[in-house]
Amino acid sequence: MSNRVRQMRESRRVALEDFAAQVGVSPRFLIALEENVCDASVDAALRIARALESTVEKVFGDEREFEERLETRVDAPPPETPVKRRSKKKKRESTPGREPVAIRRDNVQVELPKVAPYSTELSSRTLDELMATRSADESPRPLLGTVDSESPRRVYAPRHSQTKSSNLSKTASTTGLADSPAELSDSTLGRPIRYFDLFCGIGGFRYAAQNAFALMNRENECATSCDVDEPARRSYAANFGETPFGDVGRLASDDIPDFDLLLAGFPCQTFSIIGLRKGFADETKGSLFFQIARILKDKRPRAFVLENVRQLTTHDSGRTFQIILRVLQEELGYCVDWRVLNALDCGLPQKRERVVVVGSTEPFEMEWPKRVEPTPLSELLENDADVDKRYFASPEIVRKRKEAHRSEFRPAIWHENKSGNISSYPYSCALRAGASYNYLLVNGERRLTPREMLRLQGFPDDFKIVVSDTQIRKQAGNAAPVHLIQRALERFLPLVFMKK
Repeated sequence: MSNRVRQMRESRRVALEDFAAQVGVSPRFLIALEENVCDASVDAALRIARALESTVEKVFGDEREFEERLETRVDAPPPETPVKRRSKKKKRESTPGREPVAIRRDNVQVELPKVAPYSTELSSRTLDELMATRSADESPRPLLGTVDSESPRRVYAPRHSQTKSSNLSKTASTTGLADSPAELSDSTLGRPIRYFDLFCGIGGFRYAAQNAFALMNRENECATSCDVDEPARRSYAANFGETPFGDVGRLASDDIPDFDLLLAGFPCQTFSIIGLRKGFADETKGSLFFQIARILKDKRPRAFVLENVRQLTTHDSGRTFQIILRVLQEELGYCVDWRVLNALDCGLPQKRERVVVVGSTEPFEMEWPKRVEPTPLSELLENDADVDKRYFASPEIVRKRKEAHRSEFRPAIWHENKSGNISSYPYSCALRAGASYNYLLVNGERRLTPREMLRLQGFPDDFKIVVSDTQIRKQAGNAAPVHLIQRALERFLPLVFMKK
């Protein structure tokens, strides 16, 4: 992780041993950090940034993010760069988001510099310090409960008096849509509700929003969409008729059309079991939450819905998630609630746990969806006779799997974990973008087809597949489960927008 700790420390003429003692780390760790051979935890990064009287983004981020602004754009084409020939023996795919992003204005291509993300107060103050500096007359603010807790959880927002537990909310029936509150004043009536599909991937959030708004009988439209992955943008364009913008770090707030609802399943690799779990310390993905915060601050939409892996709630002993909640609640002033949902409990035969965070500018009482039975796996799988032979595992792999495991179910999806243990269920374990080729096998014999993977994520059969099998595996593994998001939206949107 690139950092400027030594440069900033030496500019302040602080000895390494003294600085290590000041921030509560060992001199050996500080040397390794300054030499970029190790990474700092979120807590250590916060302490170091505060000691340097700076922010985490400035100490550990890309310096250009803080020196360049869109006001410095030059309406002239960027200089031509020589074309590098690539070896025919080894093809390399370009890394998404590394090339400069450009737009066209007045028929002239303009390169957009990076936009600095939202600089949070919490970047330079630890959570313990924030709690200690609260005024004595301020009433205690209970933290949200753990994800497994059944105890009442309070929803807090500054300047509002919302204290009712979301578990006790009576705004939704067991199976139906939530009821729009009688006192709700909805400025969007008479026009379509506009949403920003941020980190859109291949459109899981968009399908869920369209379905939920249809149940509310409300017109809706996508104001704009954004995703850095070029193959995902191709899939999105083929299915929705518009190509998303690329790098959100180069999308200025002034260039974003006004919208009422922000939808964002922000990249989760740095928080997931499979990823490196660097969290905010990841200089490319971890800071993307602060791009969300920047857009919420600058555009001030009426509501937002965010989605990420369950592990976000426990990363760095829960500190990462607490920072996210405090930024949304205390710094941006939104009413916020959250819950970990499982796609298996929302109608999809896939065990895929995701944390969903919902927020509104006004208080709301959220009743989260109850469990529903998943669609039988047999209704989603294709007949083996109709599946191309290239999806079948080799006889040797099938033999080893069946020698090691005998399934109680058929059809079943067999799962091999990193330790080599094999299990099988009448549903799928979570699809993963970077999993091994034979990670999941139908009845222990063949891999899932692209269409089956999309069905497991809730995508309709008319979804057009315009990329390679490798890319669709990645896209399906990164997608938001449509049914999971839709069931959350069905309970949340009527609390913010009136039903017709």
